[in-house]
Amino acid sequence: MDDYDWNGTSSAAGTVAASLAGANARSDVNAFIRVNADAVADAEILDQRKEQGEELPLHGWTVAVKDNIDTKGLPTTGGALALSGYVPDHDAECVARLKRAGAIIIGKTNLDELAGSGRTLSSLGGQTLHPLDPERFPAGSSGGSSVAVAVGACRVALGTETVNSIRNPANVCGVFGLRPTLGLVPTSGVIPVSPTMDVVGPLAATLPDLARVTEVLVGCHADSGTINGDLPWSKDALSSAIGQPVAGFRIAVAKGLFGSEPEHEGVNQAIAAALGHLLDQGIEIVEPDDPRFDSKRLYDDLALHPFELHQAFDDWLERLGDRKPIKSFEAYVADGRWPKKTMSALLETALATPDPMQAPAYLKMRQNREALHGAVTGMFQDHRLDALIYPMQHRAALRHDDVSRPERNGILASALGWPALNVPIGKAAGLPVGMDIMAMPFREPLLFTLGHAAAARART
Repeated sequence: MDDYDWNGTSSAAGTVAASLAGANARSDVNAFIRVNADAVADAEILDQRKEQGEELPLHGWTVAVKDNIDTKGLPTTGGALALSGYVPDHDAECVARLKRAGAIIIGKTNLDELAGSGRTLSSLGGQTLHPLDPERFPAGSSGGSSVAVAVGACRVALGTETVNSIRNPANVCGVFGLRPTLGLVPTSGVIPVSPTMDVVGPLAATLPDLARVTEVLVGCHADSGTINGDLPWSKDALSSAIGQPVAGFRIAVAKGLFGSEPEHEGVNQAIAAALGHLLDQGIEIVEPDDPRFDSKRLYDDLALHPFELHQAFDDWLERLGDRKPIKSFEAYVADGRWPKKTMSALLETALATPDPMQAPAYLKMRQNREALHGAVTGMFQDHRLDALIYPMQHRAALRHDDVSRPERNGILASALGWPALNVPIGKAAGLPVGMDIMAMPFREPLLFTLGHAAAARART
């Protein structure tokens, strides 16, 4: 959207100044809950360290952080008025890794309250707007992070995703967004929604930037949500994967995840053009016929996060000890200041499910998840597939009065725990659209190879 040559600024101070200018110029979109007042001072310290000979891989990179991720000394609120008093005394591990690499936190971004919906609406931050059309919303829940990238208010951003929350905002804002393999990036220090599906992932305007920040984020950590053992690829594998040939790759196209109404034609045409570009580069396309690949059915069968929220939230509060900003999940619901429009149904289910293992509907969804995992794994093996491609959403950015859930496909990768990359591929009705590319666990390098090949069409 708003192009800025981040590589043209060698100093941290220059990058911070450019980011703050981008945030101020587009304050109308309401991407941030708060800007980091110490960003300029942090940049000066980094530049002094560089003058003394220190080389850091992300020197001066500005990062916008979703406000459900702990940042030392800055409030972490989940967008909730009820949690506005919580100021963590340490960084989430993902934030700490970025800081150690030389990144600067430019601010905390707005989100759907508690990352529980898909519109980027919260009681503390209000409604974030799409950067090209204020009558539309930037999906969610990491909408503030995607908008911050799109308007040039940061070089990269951190989001979290339970169902669609990184890739769909990236999709409608025309940026890259990665859902990593479950456990590949530490989730400690993040307000949880669903331990079964929650991940932390990056958003960026370019694929090389996304690769470099991901390479800093990934790796083992002593929390229960992170992989054990060594990475199956080297730390620079994602950057090295960009630009590699794709001839001979076998790609499945999930036709059941495409919209079939006239208003979906723009997205379908953009993806068809991107697939044509990939065919020209020598990929092979398979179209599996599986009734499970249906947007509404997938969500209805697999959306187990409302059942996990109550217990996950109370467990998070328990870990905070005497620093917890509210007594319990029940106290949060009783507070009542959360957005009724987006959260009523979610909180009703969560409130009724203090122990998900006692809920028959939840247990059924876990069975559905296992069955889907077996079926999709078998499909990949039987067809010798490298990846699966589908639209992240049937239409481009939705209007504020549109119903969003039935048109989204993020639940597929989220329920499986597989990695998926949103790639900007063009526009529909003047608005950005992307394409989701999903692969088997730990095949992120392949996603970056395919993502570069697919996005090349949008750059020409």
